[in-house]
Amino acid sequence: MRVALVHDDLVQWGGAERMLEALTYLFPRAPIYTSLFDSSNRELNFRFGHKKVYASFLQRIPGWRALYKMLLPLYPLAFEQFDFTNFDLVISQSTRFAKSILTKPGTVHISYIHTTPRFLWDPYDTSLKPFKALLNVLKFYDRISANRADFFLAGSQNAQKKIKNYYGKDSVVVYPFADYKRFDSEKSFNGGYFITISRLNKYKRIDLAVESCIKMGLFLKVIGTGPDLDRLQRLAKDSRKIEFLKNVDDDLLAFLLSGARALIIPGVEDFGIVSLEAQATGKPVIAYRTGGALETVIEGKTGIFFDEQTTSSLSCALTEFENKEFDAKDCKYNARKFTEESFFKNFNFAVGSALKLDSLRQGH
Repeated sequence: MRVALVHDDLVQWGGAERMLEALTYLFPRAPIYTSLFDSSNRELNFRFGHKKVYASFLQRIPGWRALYKMLLPLYPLAFEQFDFTNFDLVISQSTRFAKSILTKPGTVHISYIHTTPRFLWDPYDTSLKPFKALLNVLKFYDRISANRADFFLAGSQNAQKKIKNYYGKDSVVVYPFADYKRFDSEKSFNGGYFITISRLNKYKRIDLAVESCIKMGLFLKVIGTGPDLDRLQRLAKDSRKIEFLKNVDDDLLAFLLSGARALIIPGVEDFGIVSLEAQATGKPVIAYRTGGALETVIEGKTGIFFDEQTTSSLSCALTEFENKEFDAKDCKYNARKFTEESFFKNFNFAVGSALKLDSLRQGH
C-alpha cells in the first residue's frame, strides 16, 4: 500500500511534530508533505532530514522564515496544490489546514485532528481579532474543506467534540502518547519548585502561574519560549523565585520534571502530553478544569483542578496542594495508560477499520 503523510508545517519542534515522527515509524516509507520545512532547525532536521519531505510553493518565497505566520491565508492553497494520485492512503495530521488536501476516488484520506484551528474557533485566542473579516472567510473554508476527509481520528475527546461541533463529523479517539520510559527512569527528588512547560503565547495564560507563585512566595520554573516571553519576564522582574529556561532538551526536561513539586497547567490544553510526562516522573498536576486535562488528570489522585482562569483561583489550588499528599505510584500508573505501544496499536486498528469500511462502501 502506498501511503503519504501530511503535516501543517515543520517550522518548530513540539507535540504535533513528535506525533508525526511516530507516524513515520508506522509508515517508514511514506513521504511527508507540508507547507514549510525549516531544515535549519536542528531538531527538525535530525528527526525528518533523512525523510522525503515535500514542501509547498510557500518554501520558495524569499524570507519565509520571518513571514510564515503572515502566510497563513495561503496555507489552504498550498495544500491544495499537492498531487496524491499515486497513493492509496493519505494521513493528514492537523491543527490547521493539512486536512485541506484534495484526493481523487480510490485514495483514502484519514485526517488525524488534534484540535480545530484555535485562531478560528477558540474563544481564548484573541490575538487575530483585528482580522475578523479574513477569519470569517477562513472559517467558512475550514468547514468546507473538512468534507474532503473520508475518515476522522481525534487526538482526544476534547478534539472529538470540536470536530463534531464545528464540522458535523464523527471521529474515533486515538490518544497521543508520552515517552513513559524516558520520564519514568528519571530518579524523583524534591527540588522545592513548581514548573510550567508551554509555548509562551498569551492564550496559554502562563501569567497566572507567574503571578500566583509571586503572590505566594513559591519557586517556579517556566520552560519554553514564544512571543509572550518578554511580558512574562517583566511580570517577574522583581522576583528572584521565578526562573525562565529556554531550549530545554528532552533529557533536561525529564530531570527538571522529576525535581518539581508539581506541574502547573494554567491554559486550555487540547490534550496535554506534558501532563503525562510529569505524571510519569511521579509528579502531580495542577490544571485549569477544562479541555484535555480532564482526560489526563485524575482529580484528587494525580492532581488538582482550579475552576477559573484567575490568579485567586489558581492560588486556592496551590494552597490546597500544600495541604494534600499525592502518591507517585498513582501518577505513574495513570501515565502508563498512554504509552507509545498503546498508540501504535490503537492507531493501526483505527486505520485498518477505516480501510475495511471504505472497502465495504466501494462494494469490494
